[in-house]
Amino acid sequence: MKLITLNTWAGREKEPFDAFLKERMADTDIFCFQEIFNNYDGATGEYIKEDGGNGNILQEISEILTDFDRYFCPIAEEVFGIAIFLKKGIELVASGEVMLYENPNYDPADPTSDHDRKMQWVHIKHGRKDVMVMNIHGHWDAQGKDDTPYRLEQSNIINDFMAQSGMTPKILVGDFNLNPGTQSIELLKKYLSNPVSHHDDYIFVSPEILVEKCEVLPDEVSDHSPLLLQFDVF
Repeated sequence: MKLITLNTWAGREKEPFDAFLKERMADTDIFCFQEIFNNYDGATGEYIKEDGGNGNILQEISEILTDFDRYFCPIAEEVFGIAIFLKKGIELVASGEVMLYENPNYDPADPTSDHDRKMQWVHIKHGRKDVMVMNIHGHWDAQGKDDTPYRLEQSNIINDFMAQSGMTPKILVGDFNLNPGTQSIELLKKYLSNPVSHHDDYIFVSPEILVEKCEVLPDEVSDHSPLLLQFDVF
């Protein structure tokens, strides 16, 4: 199976991004996206700090990936979040979300303030093989991408979820807003290995995942690079 994870930069690079999807959709089974707008019309004002973003990117992705089922996880109101697209024919066993960072006092006028953050997960079955895919856009901090108490707690919450979710093989991907070498990243290696990373985007896998290929793709479709994982399950 093949998985691609990408922070879309809220769809600012529309034409290259659309072309990328059309090129990759035939041989990709799972897309995990971060910075996804869902019918955003500006009504929430400053709540979403993504100037120039494509307010309809979720729908437009769906219109391209017609052979996929979409699963959207709203984070900021109902209009901004993360999404997983599964190729039709892949069985969805269960799905859900985990709160990683909660800020009931979020102030859109404060440039140092961050909104809630969640992890989205799907438990899927392909043939006789089960796998859990987890998608994250991690906590942002105005001071940079090093460890903070909130980020350490975020990693502990992810580890707790993995410990409680049984022996199902696991893949964790996304934009973590974290530098390599941080304790927050090292904590995740309690259960997972890290075959590829690029700046603050990562792919982690559990030991039951057979990594056949893992690479940073050269496509310039965002301010992030797409990461690709080709895998099987032992």
